[in-house]
Amino acid sequence: MHDAAQLETLGVPSVLVITEPFLEIVEAFAPTVRLPRFPAVAVPHPVSSLDDDALRKLASSVIDQAEAQLTLPITADG
Repeated sequence: MHDAAQLETLGVPSVLVITEPFLEIVEAFAPTVRLPRFPAVAVPHPVSSLDDDALRKLASSVIDQAEAQLTLPITADG
């Protein structure tokens, strides 16, 4: 999360793809890096047991949501 936040502050659009239990952590983390919100897409937990085909299907199911997050301003002045 910290690397993605640094990329955002440098003007490089970033979005986290995380499992649902960690969404609250992202929401709590954003203010610590002076961002009002942080782009994140939550997927069902767990993903570690999914095979490659299942991961591809999961990624395909959230790609539009992730792309939409990349186009939203997240800085306090944007």
